[in-house]
Amino acid sequence: MVIPNIISNPERHILVAQLHNEMKRQGITDYKLWPSVHIANKPKRTAISKAHKQIVEWALLEGLKEVCVMESDVWFPAEDGWKYFLENKPKEDYDLYLGGITRGKIENGVVKRLTGFFCYIVHERFYTTFLGVDENLDIDGAMSGLGKFYVCEPFACFCYPGWSDNSGGVMN
Repeated sequence: MVIPNIISNPERHILVAQLHNEMKRQGITDYKLWPSVHIANKPKRTAISKAHKQIVEWALLEGLKEVCVMESDVWFPAEDGWKYFLENKPKEDYDLYLGGITRGKIENGVVKRLTGFFCYIVHERFYTTFLGVDENLDIDGAMSGLGKFYVCEPFACFCYPGWSDNSGGVMN
């Protein structure tokens, strides 16, 4: 059973409430919230990278075969979006399986370049590569070309429009 591990800033009360509503709407009753990371005098992308890596490192230490990571602004347009995402996970080898992407290059479901780590599953064989990515880069972009990445087509999920901690502005 795949359990979402969701990066969330508890100080963003409206986003947290929206997240809980989204999980309920999708029928997801078992999920784990992880605190967002804040690092003084470092770029936001470094903190975001560390927030994602804390979950993958935990999965590695726990010996999990795969781990699902989400950001708190994830949104599944369809009522059965989460189920659809899981049912369409590649049967063949994959390193990352993404619910959707913000930008990128996709060829036959294989992602060549991407932006958007709002919902994805990491396979255990990719954990050490994932954890080794330079934290001075945007974690999603830094992954490009490092493994075999698939995206759910059509996309199962997107990000809610709103404030982006990474860009420091409103994104849609």
